[in-house]
Amino acid sequence: MEERIQYLFLRYLQQTCTREEFEELFRLLDTKDADAAVNAVLQRAFTDIQSKSPSGTTVNAEGKLILNDLFPFPKEPSAVRRRLPGMVAIVSVLLILTTGWWWFHPQSTTKPEQQLSERSVVRNTSIRSTARSEYKYLLLPDSTQVWLNAASTLEYPQSFNGDRREVLLNGEAYFDVKHADSIPFVIYSGRVSTTVLGTAFNIKAYPGMRKVTVSVRRGKVKVQYDGQPVALLTKGQQVSIDNISHAAVEKNLKEETAAAWHEGNLIYDDYTVEDMIADLQRVYDVTILVESPAVQKMRVSTSFKREMGIDKALEIICRLTDCTLSTSGGTYILRQ
Repeated sequence: MEERIQYLFLRYLQQTCTREEFEELFRLLDTKDADAAVNAVLQRAFTDIQSKSPSGTTVNAEGKLILNDLFPFPKEPSAVRRRLPGMVAIVSVLLILTTGWWWFHPQSTTKPEQQLSERSVVRNTSIRSTARSEYKYLLLPDSTQVWLNAASTLEYPQSFNGDRREVLLNGEAYFDVKHADSIPFVIYSGRVSTTVLGTAFNIKAYPGMRKVTVSVRRGKVKVQYDGQPVALLTKGQQVSIDNISHAAVEKNLKEETAAAWHEGNLIYDDYTVEDMIADLQRVYDVTILVESPAVQKMRVSTSFKREMGIDKALEIICRLTDCTLSTSGGTYILRQ
């Protein structure tokens, strides 16, 4: 074990370890038999530092870090200057360790209970993604069906065990969940969690979008934001949660519009032009520029058939926003 720890620790200091090696290192460090190996590794590392840059800071025979006169009141300025190189080297190693920890374990604004749930999903998972203008059908291990929209990612366990089924969604997907009445099915989308109490529903939660929207086609779902209840939705209901103001707006909708994109219909109800354009770029895999910030913030409602194409869709948006449409180098430009 000691040789393995030394190998992983060296790769860690050189910032060449993979995430899997990083996790393995900290698993080994967490075992009760790791103390001797850790002491040996630290002694070698700091002895190497001391040999290159002697200082008042040493590692003793037990592998413990000894700080000698860390903040002395020197009689001669030259004594301080002699200590600085070694101290800087040690601080650098500590910074590398700290930076590595935060790199692989970034901070989150979610509640502790949600962090624990998301972390349990991340291990032993399958990840399925779509590119722009790409759509996928997925059959999960529990026979739940998922239709993944463009530029989206779904992360789920290779097998569902225990009394909860949990997945992570980044983007948009339509779910048809099996056995939701006996084993809860939870979808995490950033700070929003959706617990399935029924069967078929849609979640739209793309990064950067102003709102997260959950729509129920049949059955029942419970929606939470930062662990707090937001809505209990049944067939033909929808809730939109503003990522900035955190306000939640519920509405009734026709059953067929709950996942309209799944059938080739693009429906935008009270969307900002900015969010609508971002969506069209994902759907058609094109680049669109809206020059006016005022136009980007305008709110509009409209719908398209996906098969009509990007040109006709942009022509409709131009009529709604009083813009002109042009192209340059393959980029669509909306100019007021």
